[in-house]
Amino acid sequence: MKRIYTYRGFEIAVELEPVWEASGNVTLLPPRGFITVVQIKMIGATRPTVAPIRLMADNHRPFAAEAEALMAGFSAGQRVVDDTLAP
Repeated sequence: MKRIYTYRGFEIAVELEPVWEASGNVTLLPPRGFITVVQIKMIGATRPTVAPIRLMADNHRPFAAEAEALMAGFSAGQRVVDDTLAP
């Protein structure tokens, strides 16, 4: 899943990577969580302004829910923009 948010002249792209449970079976199981990848670029630019940022929940565990992972990614993107990129 990928969402793009606009914030203070930047695009914050938040993409979720599912983390699958290792199983010897062929049956499909839902992912056990999500890793968030955040990319930030100026609106209209083709290349990211900073290197992609990968986020996990506390204790290096994947986020349990999609909504939690998306909000964490957007919040991290906002902090980067506010602290380092926006004038």
